[in-house]
Amino acid sequence: MNKLKRFGYLVLATLLIIAAMQSCAHEVFSDPNGRICFERDILPIFNSKCASSGCHDANSSAEGYVLDSYKHIISSGISKGHPSSSKLYNIIIDGEMPPRRSPKLTTDEVNLIRDWIADGAKNGINCASVCDSSKFTFSAVISPLMNKYCVGCHSSSNASGNVDLSTYTGVKNSITQNQGLLMSLNQNGYYPMPKGGNKLSACEINQVKNWINAGAPNN
Repeated sequence: MNKLKRFGYLVLATLLIIAAMQSCAHEVFSDPNGRICFERDILPIFNSKCASSGCHDANSSAEGYVLDSYKHIISSGISKGHPSSSKLYNIIIDGEMPPRRSPKLTTDEVNLIRDWIADGAKNGINCASVCDSSKFTFSAVISPLMNKYCVGCHSSSNASGNVDLSTYTGVKNSITQNQGLLMSLNQNGYYPMPKGGNKLSACEINQVKNWINAGAPNN
């Protein structure tokens, strides 16, 4: 009996140690096959739509919120695994953020944030690219790229540098305006984009380049 008890205690202790190790695991992890990747899919939304100057960047921190990194976003009201209990998510779906003068999050973006939280709000990095540089139509590729990375600062209601990237005409005009869209995306010009965010991947930049070289069609 004593041997059985000791064996039981040993099993219990082992399980507790494993649980403790899992709870102390680092949040940051490489997720090359992740369906939703924080670095690739979630952070650009917050950088473009929320962490712009005058709103929730480090300098402005409007209403006490800074939304420019995983740490700051999580600490601003994310309940991992529970979107409906996440203050930040509820502010978004209630329409309180972004403010009226800024472009709203699309339904797809809101759903992506919801699913990311429901999946545990992981800090995924180094995720596989879902980009194909041979595909570069304006409606399916270029416009979504501009919306994901740029329209938070460059929309009709908030055209920083007099650049509006929320419409086909605005994007086409930006090709030669302010040293050119490509130079800004390559972060070689005087106005690097996305401001405060990671540079677009080489594949995404090539998609824009291929679209321009094809004559920048409205397709």
